[in-house]
Amino acid sequence: MRTIGTATSLSRTVKPASLTISARGAGRIVLNVARVVFDVTMTWRENARQRRHLLALSDDMLKDIGVSRADAEHEGSKPFWRT
Repeated sequence: MRTIGTATSLSRTVKPASLTISARGAGRIVLNVARVVFDVTMTWRENARQRRHLLALSDDMLKDIGVSRADAEHEGSKPFWRT
């Protein structure tokens, strides 16, 4: 604690801000972090699945959807975490 004051005013005591988190608040933080980790993991899995399927398409199927083999290879070679 520190004392703040001037010659013309009374001194007052200033307490440092408390940084405590309640158990409920900590639980919410953990839950939010878990949700984010889950969402990111599911997005990465979906990216990998779609890229595997894209690479498995025949040239005729790729032509039907308007994608060249080179484009499919480029997309399929990306790591799962890239968008």
